[in-house]
Amino acid sequence: MPIRPANLATMSATIAGALAGMSGRDRTRPVTVTFESGHRQVVEGGGCRVLDSDQGGVVAIETESPTKFALYAGNSCQGARAVASGSGSVTFGDPLLAGAIVLG
Repeated sequence: MPIRPANLATMSATIAGALAGMSGRDRTRPVTVTFESGHRQVVEGGGCRVLDSDQGGVVAIETESPTKFALYAGNSCQGARAVASGSGSVTFGDPLLAGAIVLG
């Protein structure tokens, strides 16, 4: 699927929103991603990180402070569709197939 300018704008806005307004100290707070298999992956640092997508869909994100996040369908944050974004801990009613996360 070719990347259209509208898709790039949406993707860039989602990444920028996840990274906006956070100090360097806040960006390194760990976030725990829980998969439908029960596997838990701890993700640290700002920017795009690849998830252990062979564990099924994401069912929860746990964080001690309201860290912003965006989940992406592909294993990269560029060119992939954002499937969820938010701040703080969240539980999803249905597992989300995500291969990458941006923390901010």
